[in-house]
Amino acid sequence: CWPNYARPVIERVHPFFVIVFAVYVTGVVFAMTRIVSAMFLKETLQQASHAAEMMVKEKALDTRVIMADLRALFMAADTDGDGQLTQDELTRVLSFEKVRLWLGKLGVDANDPEALFELLDVNCDGSISSEAFVTCVKRLKGEARAQDLIPVVHDCKQILHHCKALREDHKNLSILLKHKEQEPEPESLLRD
Repeated sequence: CWPNYARPVIERVHPFFVIVFAVYVTGVVFAMTRIVSAMFLKETLQQASHAAEMMVKEKALDTRVIMADLRALFMAADTDGDGQLTQDELTRVLSFEKVRLWLGKLGVDANDPEALFELLDVNCDGSISSEAFVTCVKRLKGEARAQDLIPVVHDCKQILHHCKALREDHKNLSILLKHKEQEPEPESLLRD
């Protein structure tokens, strides 16, 4: 196509037009390549954005399904129907291999029911509510680092509870000592 238009100009007008046509053809080819590559890049970025949105939606759906499954597991484990899991109920449900495998798939180590109960019993009252069960298992779910941090957080909460109790005891003792200091000595009353 290009030689048909360029040859008559080069042969009849001047050979210098070879340079003009070479620069023109190079410029047009370069521009067309840039346009085509930009279109491919735009399409690729759109697909990547769409894939990221789909991934977020899938993750949200997975989370909802896991939470529903955890609630169903809680209901199955709560044999007395009081809405609280005891250590015996948790141990009984964890005796099933399928339950341990499913929790293992979530990244929760369910091989030691007593240790798991301690992690889930955030109030230290010997029972676990449905929401506490779902929330704590969801926190335990995942990498080993998260599961290692949960006992630390649990211990910190217990330490904080003990510190508050100590502070209250200290306050009561201080009040008691102040009252004791303000009372007159029995011997000083007798002398007067």
